[in-house]
Amino acid sequence: MVTAIVTGVVGPLLGGLISLAIWQAKKNSDQIQDGLSNLHACMHEVSTKVDDLSIDVVKNYCTKDEISKHIGREEDWQDMQHLALKELRQEMNNTTTRLSHDISEMKDMQWQIRIDQLEIKKQLESED
Repeated sequence: MVTAIVTGVVGPLLGGLISLAIWQAKKNSDQIQDGLSNLHACMHEVSTKVDDLSIDVVKNYCTKDEISKHIGREEDWQDMQHLALKELRQEMNNTTTRLSHDISEMKDMQWQIRIDQLEIKKQLESED
């Protein structure tokens, strides 16, 4: 009787906690994805402004050496940003993989708890 009451209370609480953890993980994953999308949009804006600046500089009669140096610096900056974005994506992939593994383990634990509860219930019924 006490075991049934404890199982009736602990089971739903544990299920609720697992559901809450999964919901929070999905929410965090969505926020990270939104952040990456915003970063990509900002990079596109910067690229457009750099192109506009290059055209403006040419219009203002810069020398060929000055424009070449400027373009070289911009290419270096864009390469650095590309590497940073690549590292961020790799970290996101690693985090997603770990999160997926953790969720799988939680589901396995939840099923194991249910199976254990059924075995306890069968034992209690066979004792009666």
